[in-house]
Amino acid sequence: MGWETYLVIYFGTDNGMGATETARRVESLGFRCALGPVDFIHKWDHKPSKEEVLALGDKLCKALRGTGAVFNLDTHD
Repeated sequence: MGWETYLVIYFGTDNGMGATETARRVESLGFRCALGPVDFIHKWDHKPSKEEVLALGDKLCKALRGTGAVFNLDTHD
């Protein structure tokens, strides 16, 4: 199966940014939408380092700035 980072997003409601735009921003970072216990999945082609996972989290923070969303990442094989 390989290494994957699972993303769960909790959407904000106070800023007018909808779930569709928030999802578009996440997908622009290489995540794919998933149905089930997680919202998005990022597949790695190698075992990611801690620094790589944190860098992905930093990119999410930047992409989601202003949306009111908060998120959780879980990375494993």
